[in-house]
Amino acid sequence: MRGVEFYFRETAAAMRRNGTVAFGAVSTAFIALFLFGLALLIRREISLIVEGITGNVQVAVYLTDTAHPDSIDHMKQTLEALPAVARVDFENQAAACAHAQELFANQPTILENVQCSVFPTSLRVTLQETSQYSQITAALGCAPDDTGGLVCAEPGVLKIIDFRDVLDRLSAITNVITVGLFLLAMIMLGSAVVLVSNTLRMGMFARRKEIGIMRLVGATNWRIRLPFLIEGGAESLVGAALAIVTLFLGKVFLVDQMAGKVAWLPLVRNGDVLAILPWIVAAAIGIAAIAGTLGMRRFLDV
Repeated sequence: MRGVEFYFRETAAAMRRNGTVAFGAVSTAFIALFLFGLALLIRREISLIVEGITGNVQVAVYLTDTAHPDSIDHMKQTLEALPAVARVDFENQAAACAHAQELFANQPTILENVQCSVFPTSLRVTLQETSQYSQITAALGCAPDDTGGLVCAEPGVLKIIDFRDVLDRLSAITNVITVGLFLLAMIMLGSAVVLVSNTLRMGMFARRKEIGIMRLVGATNWRIRLPFLIEGGAESLVGAALAIVTLFLGKVFLVDQMAGKVAWLPLVRNGDVLAILPWIVAAAIGIAAIAGTLGMRRFLDV
C-alpha cells in the first residue's frame, strides 16, 4: 500500500512542478478524445439518417395481369428466404390505387385522368440490409437489357424497381464520410500521443539527476518508469473524463434541443453516447501506453 501511495505522490508532485506542460497535455488529450468521440457519434448519426431514408425504400416487383397465384406465392416465399429481406407484402390493384390516391391527394388532376385498372399488382420488398438489394434481382433471375431495364426469367414478373442509384450513392457517401472521420480521429489521437510523450520526456529531463541516483542504487527501469506512466495515464484519463462530460453536455444542450424542432430527423440518443464511452477510455489508455513507451525510451536505455 505504501508503494502505491509513493507512486501517486510522485505523480501528483510531478504534475504540480510541470503544471503548464501537464495542462497542455490534458488539453490536447481532451481535444483529441473529444473529436474522436464526436467522430464516432457523427458516424452513428449518419447511420441513423441512412436507416431512416432507406427504411422507407422498398424494392417493387411489379407483376403481370396473367401472373398465377401459385407463382406469386412461390416468388413471395423465395424472396422472404433471402438474408437481405425483412418483409414481403403483396399489393393488389385496389391497394395500389388507394396508395396512389393518398400519394397524389394534392394533385386531383392526375387522379381524374388515371384509372385504377392501370396500376399493376406487386410485391413490396422491405430490405433488412439495403446494400444487398441485388439479391432480389438475382433470386428472380433478372438481368439488365439493352434499354437499361431488367428482364426477369421468373414467370409473372413485369418490372422491378430497386432504386439502385439511390442506394449506391448513399452507400458511397457513408463510406467516404466514415473513412474521413476515422482519419481525422487518428490524426488527433496521434497529436495527443506526441504531446503527452513530450510532457513525460520533460518531466524525466527535469529529474535526470534523481533518476541517475536511483539507477546507481540499483532501481530497476520499471521502478523509475512507473510514476511517469501513471502521470501520462492520469493526464489522458482526465482528458477522457472532460471529453465524455463535454459530449454529454453537447447531447443535452444541442442535440436534444433539435429534437423538437426537426421531428423528421433521427438523432443520437443517450444510449449512443454511452456506447462510445469504452472506446474513449480505451483510446486514453492507448495514448498513455504509447506516449510512455516513446517518451521514456531515451532515458532508460541501459
